[in-house]
Amino acid sequence: MATVIPLDVLEQAVRAALRSGDATELRLALEGEHPADIADVLDRLDQEEQLAVFQALPPEIAADVLSETTPDTTRRLIQHLPEAVIGALLDRMAPDDVAEILGEDVPELRARLLAAMHAKEAAEVRALLTYPPRSAGRLMTERVVTLPPQISAASALERLRALDPATETANDLYVIDEQGILLGVVSLHSVIVAPPTQPIAQIMHREPITVLPETDQEEVARLVAQYDLLTIPVIDADGRLLGSITVDDVIDVLIQESTEDVLRLGGVESGPTDESYFSTPIPRMVRRRVGWLLALFLTGTLTINVLGRFEEELDQVVALAFFIPLLIGTGGNTGAQTVSTMVRALALGEVRLRDAWRVLAREFCSGLLLGSLLALIAFGFALALGNGTALALVVALSVVAVCTWANLIGALVPLLARKLNFDPALVSAPLITTLVDATGLAMYLAIAKTILDL
Repeated sequence: MATVIPLDVLEQAVRAALRSGDATELRLALEGEHPADIADVLDRLDQEEQLAVFQALPPEIAADVLSETTPDTTRRLIQHLPEAVIGALLDRMAPDDVAEILGEDVPELRARLLAAMHAKEAAEVRALLTYPPRSAGRLMTERVVTLPPQISAASALERLRALDPATETANDLYVIDEQGILLGVVSLHSVIVAPPTQPIAQIMHREPITVLPETDQEEVARLVAQYDLLTIPVIDADGRLLGSITVDDVIDVLIQESTEDVLRLGGVESGPTDESYFSTPIPRMVRRRVGWLLALFLTGTLTINVLGRFEEELDQVVALAFFIPLLIGTGGNTGAQTVSTMVRALALGEVRLRDAWRVLAREFCSGLLLGSLLALIAFGFALALGNGTALALVVALSVVAVCTWANLIGALVPLLARKLNFDPALVSAPLITTLVDATGLAMYLAIAKTILDL
């Protein structure tokens, strides 16, 4: 049984071997380590060190490591190793992993690498590359187990014993007719426990959950999670089996999609979602963040305009200014909570566009309740600071109004984004916060003007 050591220990051992220049020490440091762990260490090294470590790996391990590295590391390795070496490594990898690697490369390099691969493996990869990026077709493997409906359970097991080692999974067996039409799915467990002479057609599930090759990968992940599937078959418009998507690829999709949503909610333009923190160059990181920051900076000038509009009132009651940070902070935080909740609910299909009025009514009530609870505290806090009852009432009513408004905006904007066919995750929490800051401040000063008769 392999012992997993902490990544920092593995990294220190690899760096020590690189400093010593001892190839044997480097091979011993890498021996027995999981390819995913080696890939994590590679992503933290500079280009020369990456090449030295990668070239020290046995070919079968190097292929597994290449499928785990981030896009930048993979690209550097591909560009600095001989095409014949990379081609041989790609032959060892699953076609869907190769398609993921070559899908983002320039067409000229992709063509050269495909030419360096074995003809059969290259043909499988080319077939996957004909499908849109981030689709079921790019994720699927054609190496699946198929059975005719009349075969017995015992004969099916005999066929499995002669299975091609390149087959990715045999958890689910696909039953097809002579034309390749998918008739049903049977689990390996069902075949093992069935009477030896029982036909597969009698134990298969006749209405399996399927997807088309053009189905978005996020929808594939949702279906797998919804129905607790280990694999999901991919069929064409006529029902012919094209391949299947395994749960390990779906887990990768879930990580990618959640990472993308988190970045967008934070106001960061998303790039390759499997890109690590240290492998991302600083100029690229700045470029992804500056766009949103500039937009938020310009949106933030609305707050200045609001303050300018009520400058006279603020001069008359200076104490009003003391509570501005409290109010805009409360409104911004409330809106950020709501937009995060709504993006999650929309992504999971818990909320649909037809639920818009129910959602707005629900958020109005929750915002009103939250605001009322906070208003009681704000009222007492304002009095404790020595302010009059009128000013304390202004602060309390403003808290109620701002929380309710922030809840409505935080729910409405993601719904509008979905209505306009935009990803709701593009509605970043900082954007909602900035909008609520300006509008909430206007509400506060308008309430103050009315109650204090300014």
